[in-house]
Amino acid sequence: MRSRWIRFPLFALAAWVVASVGLGWWVLPGLLLHPPLPIRTEFQREAVRKELLAQGGALTRHEVMGGEGARLELWRLRRGHPRGVVLYLHGFGDDVWGTLGQARALPEWDAAGFTFRGRDRDPGRPCTLGGWERADAVAAVHHLMAEGFSPNRFLIAGWSMGAGVALLALEDLEREGVHLGGALLECPFQNLRRAAQDHLRGTLGAFEPVARLAERVAIRAAGRQAHVDPAQVDPARSADRLQVRIALITGSADGDTPVDGVRRVARAHPDLTVVEGAGHCEASRQLPGGWGGWARARIEAWTL
Repeated sequence: MRSRWIRFPLFALAAWVVASVGLGWWVLPGLLLHPPLPIRTEFQREAVRKELLAQGGALTRHEVMGGEGARLELWRLRRGHPRGVVLYLHGFGDDVWGTLGQARALPEWDAAGFTFRGRDRDPGRPCTLGGWERADAVAAVHHLMAEGFSPNRFLIAGWSMGAGVALLALEDLEREGVHLGGALLECPFQNLRRAAQDHLRGTLGAFEPVARLAERVAIRAAGRQAHVDPAQVDPARSADRLQVRIALITGSADGDTPVDGVRRVARAHPDLTVVEGAGHCEASRQLPGGWGGWARARIEAWTL
């Protein structure tokens, strides 16, 4: 009888380990690498473009080579006598058309945006939460700077994954000696391990802690499949090293990128606004003047 009681926990433990490894190696990487994109028709994309052009200016399309040779479709909104340019970076499972509309809030600035890894045109490419996306953002910055924009008149605005990628790309740019004017970031993720954990918590709920071994295996498997080092996808560590001016905003009720992770990102950047009760990417919308009001206050404080 005693041996049976000993064997059962050992069998259960072994089964959990085998199941975790199998789940982590074959199932979970797909949730991280291949999130579905919004289904948008060309008519819907054109509607966004018309809304942007309602304030005047011209919208042009450019092809830029991003990370790992990905072909990016960079959209560039030119305005008369702009103060500078803002590069808009979208979040996980989104595309350029879900974010570029924010440019209407800053009509005195040129705007640019693209879909990470060109996944709007080639959805088979994996999403790496910054592993290759950081190179996409750097390539877009170089393309726009080649058109004559001074780095100190260049801003990056990002949401969720895009905010985390912005921090990674800014570190790469500063390593090159390129120092941009500032970054406006909403709910950035802390690092890849934490992002995977928070993402799976939304799917598994209270059972997420049981999947921790599977998460670790999944991150390693995803990195191997996408040819990236997961340990290098660490926006919080990048933020610690940055000299650029950074403004952060998040919601206290954000379950996707929880406030404690955003506070860790903000350790070296004290301009952090926490909106009580706001969920994921909802914080700026709940402020007077919305995202535009929050962003303009920072831009004016930076005297740009």
